Amino acid sequence: MRRALLSCGAPIALALSLCVAINSPANAETLLCVQEVAGGLKFLDGSWRGIQFSNPGGSQYAITSTAQEPNKYVVKELGKSFEMFTCERYKLASGQAISRLYCGGPAWGMVIDLEKLRYVEIYSHGYIEDDQSGKNTPLVGGGKCSVIHP
Repeated sequence: MRRALLSCGAPIALALSLCVAINSPANAETLLCVQEVAGGLKFLDGSWRGIQFSNPGGSQYAITSTAQEPNKYVVKELGKSFEMFTCERYKLASGQAISRLYCGGPAWGMVIDLEKLRYVEIYSHGYIEDDQSGKNTPLVGGGKCSVIHP
């Protein structure tokens, strides 16, 4: 299962797979995505700086579609009950579905490639508003995904 779900320990990967599969609607496509790297901007010591974020283990997301709406997806962070984003898989004029999902909106969202099984997440709030609290930090993160087969 793609190198024990992206180098997670085998018992953890099995538990995550079972949890995602059990909670997924019948005939749904499900992905498990794990963040590998993240960085951004943070207000530190009186100025904005580019930094690499430390997130051991990375954020983990379950992305699911339903049999009723196979081109609509939902993104949830594992361990959280709310939906982070909804996504749409658009079709070309020929009717063929494109390989990328576009999730969220222009200020916070994800782009997920279903063929390459990679994603990029962006969060752009904080810098433009000049939020100097140090808590609202723009982010770019990326990671890899695995398809979960129930």
